Amino acid sequence: MARKDFTLLWASQAVSEFAYSTSLIALPLLVLTITGSPSQAGVIAFVDAVAMLLAGLPAGAVADRYDRRSVMLWCEGVLVAVFGVAALSLWVEVASLPVLVLLALVSGAATAVLLATGGAMVPALVPREELSGAVAMNSARTYAGQLVGTSAGGFLQSMRNALPFAFGGVAHAISFVLLLFIRPQPPAGRKGSRKWSSRDLVDGIRWISGRPFLRLGLLYATVTNFFYGAVYFVVIASAKTSGMSSGLVGVMAALLGVGGLLGALAAPRLQRVLTGSRPIFLVLWLFAVLTAGIALLPGSYTPGILLGVTAFTAPTASAYFTTYQLLLTPDTHRGRVMSVANICSSGGAAIAPLAGGAAFDLCGRPVTLLACSALLGVIALSAVLSPVMRRPPEAPAVEEVGEGTGTVSRSAR
Repeated sequence: MARKDFTLLWASQAVSEFAYSTSLIALPLLVLTITGSPSQAGVIAFVDAVAMLLAGLPAGAVADRYDRRSVMLWCEGVLVAVFGVAALSLWVEVASLPVLVLLALVSGAATAVLLATGGAMVPALVPREELSGAVAMNSARTYAGQLVGTSAGGFLQSMRNALPFAFGGVAHAISFVLLLFIRPQPPAGRKGSRKWSSRDLVDGIRWISGRPFLRLGLLYATVTNFFYGAVYFVVIASAKTSGMSSGLVGVMAALLGVGGLLGALAAPRLQRVLTGSRPIFLVLWLFAVLTAGIALLPGSYTPGILLGVTAFTAPTASAYFTTYQLLLTPDTHRGRVMSVANICSSGGAAIAPLAGGAAFDLCGRPVTLLACSALLGVIALSAVLSPVMRRPPEAPAVEEVGEGTGTVSRSAR
């Protein structure tokens, strides 16, 4: 039964992430089409990312406090309504910038709750010895949603502005229905009758701050995601302003999803070769070199291919790091710890479109990308020289984590 519930959760979040990726590329393209300004397109992407960031800590507290399935159902219901309003407004051509900002705000905030809640549910839905594989499957889901969503978003937006959001609304409705077939998930932490306190929000921060490897690993994730978001946005904006159609931009962006999907499928095998922090070092160095390649090498689809190569190695690092984090964290705190991890990993992405758009306007494509490459090289070198990253702790054995009791053995601490 638990495996069936995981399959339903996986499918529900895959469809939901398709909708999110569709809007994530369609919104900036829509603003670019209307205004022709990369900076203004960056603002709308910035709004979505900031909404995810600000909702992060409350999202984790909600995930630990209430029935996690019910939380996800509420989020999907709200997204169906908001996507529907946006699609209708664009169809009758009365949509305004405030409508698009509202969509970005709600989509970002609801996605933050869905990510924290869905991630916290996984250890309860699969046997502990299969947790690493489930995490890798979630990475594959994310990249598959991005692959299909970015391609569909660019293609549908080139046909009619309302279509990406109409399809997104339908996708969220399907996700809602799939969640109905999952068993209710009783609150793992404090019951809802207890008053909220600041401790509910910061417990996840306390948990991570006491573990140096988690703390430093999340710092590198934040910085890497900032540069990845900036480079990705510069690539998309430069392709659009050079005259490439929205449909072809979507196809190029989807190459990133192809690399990530293949990497997620290969992650279980790669983990046996790239142990410990080696995948993290590989991603940092590879990204630094390939960003320079994006700046200097010719070809319309070269940036998408090179970003896809980087994305191929990312799921292995993510699977190792996330599995370690989930095994170490008791169920009573998993929502909050997942939300803090999501905040750290997406915090850099929150300002990446804004910074990328501004740098692109001021310095142009080659200078911006080469500067990113140089800075990434410095970051990769610092990771290799760090004693904490060079000698990561052993991931706790599956039997060392308390069975739903919120306790962790002394050796895991």
